[in-house]
Amino acid sequence: MAEESPILTEKPLADHQFSLMERGAATLIITAVILLLGAIAGEDIAPGNALTEGYQSYFIEPHAQDSTTGDAGYNPVDTIAYSLLLVSFVVVLSAWLRRIGVPARDKSVLALLPWVFWAALGEVNEDGKLFDTEGMGGLFVSPLIHFHVALWVIFTGWMSQNVSLKSKFSERGSVTQLAVLIIILQWVIFMPQINGHWDKEGFSWLLSPLFLSPFIGILLAIAIHPLLECYTAMEQGLIQVGIGGCFVHLAGWLMLYTEPLNGREPISLIPLILIMFGPLFLCLILWFSGQKARAELKHMGLEPGILPVGITLDDWDRQHSSTWDRMESLTPRAILGLPIVLLAMYGQMVDGLATSVGLENYGYGEKHVLSQKVIDVAGTAWGFGALKFGLAAMIWWLFASARFEHRHRHMRLLVILCLLVVGLAPGLRDVFRMTLAV
Repeated sequence: MAEESPILTEKPLADHQFSLMERGAATLIITAVILLLGAIAGEDIAPGNALTEGYQSYFIEPHAQDSTTGDAGYNPVDTIAYSLLLVSFVVVLSAWLRRIGVPARDKSVLALLPWVFWAALGEVNEDGKLFDTEGMGGLFVSPLIHFHVALWVIFTGWMSQNVSLKSKFSERGSVTQLAVLIIILQWVIFMPQINGHWDKEGFSWLLSPLFLSPFIGILLAIAIHPLLECYTAMEQGLIQVGIGGCFVHLAGWLMLYTEPLNGREPISLIPLILIMFGPLFLCLILWFSGQKARAELKHMGLEPGILPVGITLDDWDRQHSSTWDRMESLTPRAILGLPIVLLAMYGQMVDGLATSVGLENYGYGEKHVLSQKVIDVAGTAWGFGALKFGLAAMIWWLFASARFEHRHRHMRLLVILCLLVVGLAPGLRDVFRMTLAV
């Protein structure tokens, strides 16, 4: 009689070890940096070389046009390059976070959610010409906006962690004090350019959103302090500064809506309300439908889609235990109970609705290559909206069917974060700028 093969045949890599995929992603990023430096240096060393010319034509000129007109299009070259680099950064960052021992918590993604709004509102203010196009405005144009936001996030998280470790009294209170200081720093950096557009005789600055909105942001960051005890010090700082910073940028949007510039007439807020709250209502229904299955998995000590510690994907596929049965049967429904997955789905729906309404009713143009292809094939912008709702369903299917080893739990969170960046952020930008007719 043949001996039965063991269920577990291999041991997952240790958290400090990098897989072949992770090393390959790091190599791709390093190669991109070398090519970038070569293109920049080649402009002086060998003017007119192919690398520099391609860099100028496919990357620099579209960015310069976007900061001037706000509607420059992407091209196949930069679309492919940005997509590959985005995936590579997800893989490398997840490996780095795992190696240094940063906990992989859903709350970490929720802590970064305010920064998605921060970026969207900043881009809207740039679209409204509130920032100097030759200086600060360029920081709010894609793809620089992503690096800009990342710098603020890294600075805030690093400072919050250090302050909490060095505090001799209330470490959480020290983080809140730091958050207030960083919000004030953003106020000092961004508001002077915004204020200048309404600097006229008889204008009451203290009674306008230019003062009241950032001030309310600071008060709100302080008020939510007791609600953040379940978050780490780093996450607490990111939430407080992110929310406060949103109100700094919100001041510009509110002023453009209440006292528009350049003869523009803002539209009703009804499209904004429908676009933002319609998908939210749908997601709430889905969230309630997934709670029972999620609770059952939690009772078993399991997380939807995440394999138990010490089991590889190959070994999991060979499982026929009661744990395997429960995980596989409950995960599709339990995924709907995860707020972070619903956020990714919500972002796609908002983006689809905002883009469709903007193109069909307000004369906007589509700047992304693949999106325009979809619209051309469908013959209407609502075809793109339908596709986005389909993508939301595909996000559910991806996380319902995919299984992540325990060592790859950071990667799952970063994938969701990227889906928010490419879905919710542009959707929010579109719907906010649509109300301003910019």
